Amino acid sequence: MRYVAEAIAVPHRRLPAFGGVLHPVLVREALLPLAFVMAILFTNYALTALPNAKLFDLMVFAAGYTLGFRRGASVAVAAWLVYGNFNPWGPTTGPLLMTVMAAETVYALAGAGVRRLLPPGRVRLGPGLATVVFGLAAVATTLLYDIAANVYTGVAWAQFTGNSEIGRWVWVALTSPAALFFTMMHVGSNVAFFAAFGPGLVKGVEWEKEALGCER
Repeated sequence: MRYVAEAIAVPHRRLPAFGGVLHPVLVREALLPLAFVMAILFTNYALTALPNAKLFDLMVFAAGYTLGFRRGASVAVAAWLVYGNFNPWGPTTGPLLMTVMAAETVYALAGAGVRRLLPPGRVRLGPGLATVVFGLAAVATTLLYDIAANVYTGVAWAQFTGNSEIGRWVWVALTSPAALFFTMMHVGSNVAFFAAFGPGLVKGVEWEKEALGCER
């Protein structure tokens, strides 16, 4: 995880800036969100062989926590626009892409909300309150995300078959063995990632913001 944190960190002494110093607005509105997007894409492609086990959701959560909901949501949408269209498992386009982009913003919202409950000064590295809170956030947000994606799948199946019993297809999409298996994988991996890497990631970004003189 140290390498991911380093990928998001922006070394301010090496970048061109206004008068030799990076403008805080440039850092806050462009460079840090872009760094999150690049880290998401790098780790997503690196973990291609592990469906539903990605650092994507954690990164969006951390972006919401450290940069606020608006910028965290922009990270979610921008990353999905790229990864959705250039997905090794096949492109995610049209209504499905819109669905997952909207659903992904729930992680940014959770990150911004958790910051209110647990500000950066109370986040500690290693096991502690932050690992518990981040882990619980992972469970709630991942279930919401998967429910949204599976509801879309059920509606799409009903439309494809010409069946008017949309509720039946949605129920199948939510409760089929395959759906439950992938949801368990998604929730389990996210809980592990959020609890193990979340505190270190948000602390690293907060330290970098402080070094750059960048307010949230």
